[in-house]
Amino acid sequence: MARPFESKIQDIVYNVDVGIGLRLIKLGLYLLMLLSIMVLYTATQFRGLKDAEAMDLAQLGRNLMMKGRLVTQHIRPASMWYLVEHSKAADPQLREHPDIVHPPLYPMLLAAGFKVFEGAFTPERPARTFPPEQWVIVPIGHLFSILTGILIFLMARHLFDHRVAVLGITLYFLSDAVWALSITGAAVPVATFFVSAAWYAALLTGARYQAGGRAWVWALGAALAGALCGLAFLTRYGTAAVVPAIALLLGWSLRPVAGRALLLFFGLFALTIAPWLARNVMVSGGLLGLAPWMALNGVDPVLDNLFERTLAQDIKLGTVLAILRPKLMLGLADLYNHHLRLLGDGILVGMFFTTFFYSFARENVRRLRWCLAVGILFLLPVAALYGQPAYRLLHLFLPFVILYGVAFFYILLDRMQLRIPLLRMSVTGALIALTALPLAFTMLPPRTGVPYPPYHPPYIVHVSRMLNPEELMCTDMPWATAWYGSRTSLLLPSTLDEFYEINDYMRRVSGLYFTTITRDREYVRTLLTGPYRTWYPLLEGRIPSDFPLTQGFPLSNLDQLFLTDRQRW
Repeated sequence: MARPFESKIQDIVYNVDVGIGLRLIKLGLYLLMLLSIMVLYTATQFRGLKDAEAMDLAQLGRNLMMKGRLVTQHIRPASMWYLVEHSKAADPQLREHPDIVHPPLYPMLLAAGFKVFEGAFTPERPARTFPPEQWVIVPIGHLFSILTGILIFLMARHLFDHRVAVLGITLYFLSDAVWALSITGAAVPVATFFVSAAWYAALLTGARYQAGGRAWVWALGAALAGALCGLAFLTRYGTAAVVPAIALLLGWSLRPVAGRALLLFFGLFALTIAPWLARNVMVSGGLLGLAPWMALNGVDPVLDNLFERTLAQDIKLGTVLAILRPKLMLGLADLYNHHLRLLGDGILVGMFFTTFFYSFARENVRRLRWCLAVGILFLLPVAALYGQPAYRLLHLFLPFVILYGVAFFYILLDRMQLRIPLLRMSVTGALIALTALPLAFTMLPPRTGVPYPPYHPPYIVHVSRMLNPEELMCTDMPWATAWYGSRTSLLLPSTLDEFYEINDYMRRVSGLYFTTITRDREYVRTLLTGPYRTWYPLLEGRIPSDFPLTQGFPLSNLDQLFLTDRQRW
């Protein structure tokens, strides 16, 4: 018998008031809030890529889409040296230069996205914002940031309760650090997702084993955690520092079968990364190519990259130790004094570290906390040695800083015994406001301007199009000319003599492009008497009689200088 119409209406009203309809409305409003933050942050803060590593990875993704191989148009003199000294061919391979610095997964994701928007690479005229950045690079960062937020919610439900889960994911999406990294174009949001997923897999594996799960359950969980660690490694090599901590969590949680579980974990990790390591060995003669040697760079990869710029390397153990020992100590001090805040925004970092002086009731919560501490301790030396790009890897621990910070907040709130709901809501609102304050300040005026100096796509495209695609350019920002100009670009060698050696014996250079990266350096200690002294006459316009590039013009009120072999304009 059909139900009366009035009864159906009552059911609908009930569902909207207290049933599933209310939950759907709340979910819809929450998603609307998330979408609004994401769109407003991108609209107010993104004016193009500002990060050298992001441009480098972007041009790798485009080359992978177009050529089907991971070749780079950003050529480092150090990678030329490495290929000559270590590869079987003993050839710098300047025509199709293989990338031996970056792992492949993030460029593969970019290549897949670029394939969908392939037409965006041929705009009718140069634009301030490159369309592939708007439609592929930034959306990929946002996607993986959102996926990490979902993992935070699931882990909080597993470790704590629903209220920690809801507040935790909310504070994550109100974090300025999350969206700032999301729009950089770097691979960190992707790596954060895979690392968080590996931690979650290890947590679930331990919980199900202790609940009496079958052998295949913990075996599958250990294998999955290993594969996820492998994917994180193929996104950023630095995530290898976290792998021992995740292995410790697995072994600690599965103590009677820890040996077999760890064998599966490391076996799947090795199996996941093995094809890429084999490719590196075939191409360059080393498992990770030039990447481990990049620690010999200075702290700033753009302004202090003397190792990358040197063709004639004289690598000796004593020299390496003399560079790395003080760099490690200075880097650790810099991390402790200034960059530990990258673990999270504001008050939550303090709450996270305070939890190490508090004993949680649940053993799995205490176990995970100490394993996270081990992971942070392993990551700090890596970050200290590899400088600013590696500092961002502290973001890998942001989800757990939020989880433990929120859990400790609720412990304190419960002990306050506030019986009036409005007071409890006010305290919680204060925490949300303090956490969201950096995001609010960032989105308020004044707005972020274009990334010039030194990056201005119309200038870069204008200069690059003066050269034919098969010609070689030399510049102090090859990552930008490779990405925006699609020209094979040699990083400015350390000395003019090395430039002559490359031009005379390896491949002819058709253009030399100086930007504010070089022209804004310290006058005496860097240009006049320092490491750029051989280039200083060219920057002044005093071109040597035997220099092959004699024609040129300045750009942007003498900020930049372009030299070439003949008049091309």
